[in-house]
Amino acid sequence: MFRDLPSGRKTRTSLTEVVSPRIDNVLSASPLFEQAFTSTFDSKDPEQLSRTLSQYVRLMSWVEQTPQLNDTQLAFLPEFGSSAALEIVHAAAKLSRGNDNSNKPDLDDLVGELKDIGSKLLAASATSPWRGFPATRRILLGAILQKRLDFGGRFPPDVEAAVDALLVQLFQLHKASAAARGAVQFFHISKSGGTNLCQAAGANGCASQGFDTRTNCLIRDFADQPRWVSYNAHKFLQYRMSSRQGLPWFVNFHSFRPPYTCEQRRAYLLRDGLTFYANEYTNPPFAAVETTTAATTTTSETATSSNTSTATATTAAATTAPSGSVIATAASAVMASAAVPSSRMCEKEFVNLLMMRHPHDRLRSQIGWVQKLYKEYYLDVDTQPAFLNRTCGFWERLMPAAVNNYYIRSLLGSRFFEFPVLEIMPQHVALAKLAVLQHDILLVLEDKARNEMALRLGLGWATAGLRDDAVRSSSELGDEVALPLDYSALQARNMPDVELYGFAREMQALDALLWNFVAAADARLDDMLVGSNGSDAGEGGEAAVRCGYVSMGSTEAVAALQDQLSGVEVPPKMTMAAGAAAAAALAAPPTGSAATDAAASSTASSLGRNSGVSSAHFNSSALLPLGPERRMRGGAGGRGPSVVSINRRNGRRLLRLKTLQGWVRHRKQERQPTSQ
Repeated sequence: MFRDLPSGRKTRTSLTEVVSPRIDNVLSASPLFEQAFTSTFDSKDPEQLSRTLSQYVRLMSWVEQTPQLNDTQLAFLPEFGSSAALEIVHAAAKLSRGNDNSNKPDLDDLVGELKDIGSKLLAASATSPWRGFPATRRILLGAILQKRLDFGGRFPPDVEAAVDALLVQLFQLHKASAAARGAVQFFHISKSGGTNLCQAAGANGCASQGFDTRTNCLIRDFADQPRWVSYNAHKFLQYRMSSRQGLPWFVNFHSFRPPYTCEQRRAYLLRDGLTFYANEYTNPPFAAVETTTAATTTTSETATSSNTSTATATTAAATTAPSGSVIATAASAVMASAAVPSSRMCEKEFVNLLMMRHPHDRLRSQIGWVQKLYKEYYLDVDTQPAFLNRTCGFWERLMPAAVNNYYIRSLLGSRFFEFPVLEIMPQHVALAKLAVLQHDILLVLEDKARNEMALRLGLGWATAGLRDDAVRSSSELGDEVALPLDYSALQARNMPDVELYGFAREMQALDALLWNFVAAADARLDDMLVGSNGSDAGEGGEAAVRCGYVSMGSTEAVAALQDQLSGVEVPPKMTMAAGAAAAAALAAPPTGSAATDAAASSTASSLGRNSGVSSAHFNSSALLPLGPERRMRGGAGGRGPSVVSINRRNGRRLLRLKTLQGWVRHRKQERQPTSQ
């Protein structure tokens, strides 16, 4: 686990000292919350405000009835493991409680409550500068929104000024935490606009292994590519197409992924100078060793309890929770007593970014995209008849997770991802909502305006946003997409994903309230709040063009991060290792036992056992030289170090390996004659 970055507080202090005096003058002259409120909740959609408040009220009902989270819940919402964060959340719950119009609250008391929450936020962030408090932030924004409606109109000037000061503090904490963490993890759910977002990251100066449509911001050594088609169903489909082609890359549903933890991933990115990467599979696995050391490393901020008390609290909450609770407390005894979850959120290591799309639209796009992939792979076969007149059962066998609540299965980890079809239950939806709540930035594909605002103000991306012409579509198929005959039944089975999508959309609306406020304040401050200035830009003043806020960390913060990751085992660079091994295999075999031993030693070194770049533990000397835009030199795209191609004339397979010199044919070494 990371220790707290000592430089994070320094970054935040300098930011506050420079910006706060001018902010106080601007806000005291003309408060801005009401302007942000009217910009967020447009009169063209009168139901939008009621939808947002409805989700918020249900969320607060769950918060008040769940005083302590169990270990499984904390894996997806680790922020609530902090006693300081929970204290702020309960203060927000007290603030949001409705009151009678005939008995309006005392304005001085309300201003005092807002200032007290601000003081608690400052104290909590001082001990954990990497924490952006996304869940706490949304609960506070909802409480302020609820209080605004209780007043029946605009806040009084004193109250609005206190609200404005709290919103500025929330934004500054978010921005400083992004600088302290220094990298973005984009949770890419297939067919939700992720390729477009990856290219936007490249346009904004982020550093990744590749922004082309094949690499798609993935890191090959993590093996986070999407898992779509199952092998058994593919073989049946291949038989129906009367084809003998090789195995396509997208037939990989049960393929293995190395169990690299959040810390190992962060150390990998730091070693290679990367600031952005995508994960298109599930959240990283939960390290079992972390559960045994959590009590000693985070006792000051983590509220832990025994398994017995946790199960008792969960059972009691389940009996008192309302039936329409957004985060249902009907967690089963099995879920409550789960010792180690299959994955967890990387709260401390990365700025977490999530993009969603309406599940029914995503579902149709997924079905069409797989048909397009089959058509492109089997060029000598008419693949369309193989997909015609099929039922949803066929698609559930072909893509067990991709067509059945893909959002929930992806967010909850590999153990949930490979559940049998029709096994998504209310407690799984509940945990997925906790994971959504923990993401720092939420995007919804259908709301382009809010997405642009979140990227510009939430991440500090000033160069470019999402492009309409960068969307990959199955419309290139040529033929009409063959949907299941009972497609409506398949849509009904994905209603848990629809529920999760609705929750995420309204949480994004609460974020938009803050982003609209920041936009209004920044316009009056001549871009001092969001844009780079003397205190934010660091050396050279170019932070705004290098992946936004994550590049604004000080040199001391980077040095501290290297020191904190010194004991973390860094994943080896398998691409370079495979290339070196292939080059050694193609070389002329040495003669003599000494030469053989030397070759073996060289091969072992090339595989990362003794090299600085692929050392067992993080080493600051292993940092690769960076280009002017902090991109790794010599990075290569693709999905793996090898590929099997088929000669269509004779059906023979040809294995090619990717080396540092390019793609080469793989040849086995000639067997040496044995002496008689």
